[in-house]
Amino acid sequence: MSAGQLARPTGDRVTAKVRQVAAESGLGEIRHVSAATLNGPAWTVLVLVVLVFSFGPALVGNASIATAAALLPVFALLAALLVWFLGSEKVVVLDRGLLVGSFAPSRRPVPLPFPAVDPRTVRAVVANQRTLGLLLADRGVNAGSRTVPWSRRAVTFVGVAPALARRAAARREPLDLATATGVELWVCSTRDPHGQESLVRALGTAMRSAGAPGAEDVEALALPALPVEVSPDSADRLAIPERFRAPRARRTR
Repeated sequence: MSAGQLARPTGDRVTAKVRQVAAESGLGEIRHVSAATLNGPAWTVLVLVVLVFSFGPALVGNASIATAAALLPVFALLAALLVWFLGSEKVVVLDRGLLVGSFAPSRRPVPLPFPAVDPRTVRAVVANQRTLGLLLADRGVNAGSRTVPWSRRAVTFVGVAPALARRAAARREPLDLATATGVELWVCSTRDPHGQESLVRALGTAMRSAGAPGAEDVEALALPALPVEVSPDSADRLAIPERFRAPRARRTR
């Protein structure tokens, strides 16, 4: 029996869809779930936005209080649906790989076996989406960017491009970063500092258990989480290949 079967998964709640997709992936048992759900400050902002949209017209005299009260549940429902959809981004650590992406209805995450990931590039970072995007030549607009707007805490790593990973999974073909024709910087939002550190440690433990080359120093290289700037030094720390960097993040221009 594997270590994943012996230990109860850590992190966030293991939903029915997480269990189903994990079982279909063939990557082993669930070890850890990291969900990019709203944190405390984001909940506060969300409530204020709903109240402003609901009662704003009444405060400026364009609607009655009764109308505003009637609009409140409508805006609350719309906000809840939006947050639920965006907050369905997860990273699921399995015995032999990862599931990365959205678990929302009609969406499926990308399966990444550990040979498709470079453990030496795992990093915990503190930065908003814009800063991380400015490090990349494509300004971060790629399928490997699994971020949410309310979090500045992310875990990054270099791995096989999502399209190639999906194709290999569908065909049940092996996937290896060393021979892949497409590589990307994956950026995965976490809810808070605790969730960020827990994900890094879960990755390190699972990668070492699976015998992934370079997994010995995952935590030492990734932690503590450090701020990111648009500079060659930050690009170096994230182990971004030179060809993927924006001009301001390159060593050679």
